[in-house]
This record gives sequence, structure tokens and C-alpha cells, in this order.
Amino acid sequence: MRILSCLILAVVMLAGCKKEQKLPSGYKYVVHTKSSGKGLKAGDFAYYRFQLRNGDSVVASNFQLIQVPDSATLKQQPQNPIFEALLRMKEKDSLTIFVPLDTLKEEQKPEGFKGAKLMYYDMVVKDVLTTDEMQKIFTDFQKNAEAKTTKRSAEQMKSELARAKAFTEKIAKEYLAGTLKGIKTTASGLKYLVHDPGTGSVFKNDDIVYLDYYGALTDGTMFDNSFERETDFSFPLGRQPLIPGWMEGLQLVKKGMKITFFIPAELGYGPQGSPPKIPANAELVFYIEGHDSFTPSPYVLAGQPGM
Repeated sequence: MRILSCLILAVVMLAGCKKEQKLPSGYKYVVHTKSSGKGLKAGDFAYYRFQLRNGDSVVASNFQLIQVPDSATLKQQPQNPIFEALLRMKEKDSLTIFVPLDTLKEEQKPEGFKGAKLMYYDMVVKDVLTTDEMQKIFTDFQKNAEAKTTKRSAEQMKSELARAKAFTEKIAKEYLAGTLKGIKTTASGLKYLVHDPGTGSVFKNDDIVYLDYYGALTDGTMFDNSFERETDFSFPLGRQPLIPGWMEGLQLVKKGMKITFFIPAELGYGPQGSPPKIPANAELVFYIEGHDSFTPSPYVLAGQPGM
């Protein structure tokens, strides 16, 4: 598991030497580093890294993006130690909030703290952005996403589907017959055949990727495809659940590439299959066309804190 920078880990070990302070909600905290960076105010967005510790053991660690509510909203809602802490922080500041677990509702308690009485919530503010700065980031993202999306008319959907269907059925037939040349196999057992190498860099985690796919069983029976949709399939790679064969295979794909994956059951849907279309222990054939990708601002992909 990735954890905070060496700086925060070092100062956390010295937390017992720091002077404890108290937030309005009653939670105690200690400051590790203070900077002269940009301060946070209500309405600003804080991009920060946190980790949850049970003693010296890191239970969870991630980046978060959160907007501090305006003053009126802050007064109306229950006191939130994260907001209270952020309003006392600047860019590059770090601190630890001490959270007695008996102050949290059962559904709020994270896993990994069985038998513990205290949770340590370490925070480092990486960046502070105004509402206008965040609006520009999201506007630029939407423009970029729109520009890279492939759109199809009804006639194009019909034509593209027919083309993908004929090609995949031909490949599957040759694969079963053992006459398909040029297949490569990865260490995990994923097989693939590149039809067109494409150009540029391979897709990587956190890229927004744009592709089309045609999924079939080895007898050519189609179970899913994107060619009959009005737009291609796009998503942030590595941030949504995919079968292991796709997770590995898509990191071989690049702009303009045409490739077929032959995914064994253990890298697909396994002994349970995916009824009613994919039977148990089925090997899958996926024809993929990689269209494009881009790396968005990390602020676009960041989630919300779970506290």
C-alpha cells in the first residue's frame, strides 16, 4: 500500500513530542509542519493526502479532493474535524487528528481497527484551489473529453458492428483450429494478437481511454460489444472494476492499435461465469480497437473523504 511521504512518516513518529491542540468539535490534533503557502478558506478546494493509522500500522492511504463549505453551511451541519483542520492549514502543512473510535458510529468505523481505541488521521495539504480554478479544470476536462469521443450515426453503428462481428468470428475460428499465427502469451496466461500496432504511448492507469470492443466466446458467439453504441467506450483506466484479463491487456493498447485478447477463465469470469451469456470456465475472445487517451488533472479523478 502506498503511504505518505517520508516527511510525514517521520514527523508522525514524533507526534508524542508535539503539543496537542483541540478542534472546535473536541478532537485533539498535533501539527507536524507549518508553511507559508496559500491558506484555505470556506469555498476553496483542498487537495490533500491522508492516511489512517492503527498505531504505527497504515490501514488506508489515498488522495482526496474536497471543497470546504461556505460559512453558513458550516454552521448548519454537524462539526466535521476534517473541515476544522483544513481551515487551520496551508499548502504543505501536515497534522494528525486523534479520533477516539467510540466517538464514531458503527458504520463509520473503517476496517482494520478491531480492538483499537484510537484512530490516527494524518493529513498533508498538497494544493489549494479556488472555485474559479476548479471550474477551469473541469471545463478543460469536458472540452478534451468531448473532442476525443467517437460519435456514430445509426448507419455507422450498423456498419461498424457488422465489420467487428465478421472479423472476430474469423479470428475465433482460426484460433480454435490452431491456425492463427503470431499469438503472444504473457506470464499470467493472457494471450494476444496485434493486428495493427498503432502509434504513441500505451494506455496507463488514470488515463481516460477511448476504445471499442467486441466480446465473444471461442465459438464466435457475441456476448457484448460497444460498436452498436452511439459513442465509443471511455473510462478512467484502473479506476473501475474490470476482469483481470482486461486490466492487464489494456496496458498493452495504444492509440490506433487493433488487438485481440484471448482471456482464459481464470483471468475472466472464472467458474461462476456471467450468466446468462457467459458460461462457467469460459475462455473469452475480445477484439479491441484503441482510439485515443489523455491524462486528466488528478483533481478530476479525486474522490471524497470517508469520515
